Amino acid sequence: MAKNCLDLTGRIAVVFGATSGLGREIAVGLAEHGADVVPVGRRTDLVADVCDAIAKIGRRTVHAVADVTDQQSIEQTRESLIQTFGRVDVLVNAAGITFRKPSVAITDAEWSSLFETNLEGVLRTCQAFYEPLKANGVGRVINIASLGSYVAFHEVAAYCASKAAVLSLTRSLGCEWARDRICVNAIAPGV
Repeated sequence: MAKNCLDLTGRIAVVFGATSGLGREIAVGLAEHGADVVPVGRRTDLVADVCDAIAKIGRRTVHAVADVTDQQSIEQTRESLIQTFGRVDVLVNAAGITFRKPSVAITDAEWSSLFETNLEGVLRTCQAFYEPLKANGVGRVINIASLGSYVAFHEVAAYCASKAAVLSLTRSLGCEWARDRICVNAIAPGV
């Protein structure tokens, strides 16, 4: 019965970080609700697995291999999606990394790498897909935050800080893009 509550038939969604965990579940779930879905990840084999799962549901899909730390690969994904489907309705940012380490031992490289994926990757994909979402007259962006955006956890200071920043970025984009009828929200699993 729950599958009938949300009809996404005819919608086109792109999901970054779609090859595992929550991102994969979101990609497949969108397809189960009728959306055509472009799952995006760094590994061709894992992207192919998600595409196969989406195709078995009967939805259209294309392989998209990209890294949210690489602007060119994001833009290539956008162009491929637009060529194939003509538009995009929903952007989901689920790509993310983490590590456990005492905060006093975190290196600059570790901090930068985590923020480049978890925060800057969200900004890059949002920037790349802004115009196509705006062109529709209505669009949706869903960024994945975390319970760690609100609550402190032991030895994951960088992750919690990055996800809190995702919430702040989401609020700012939501304010800016509302005039263009682009709704920007975040989901914080665990909250």
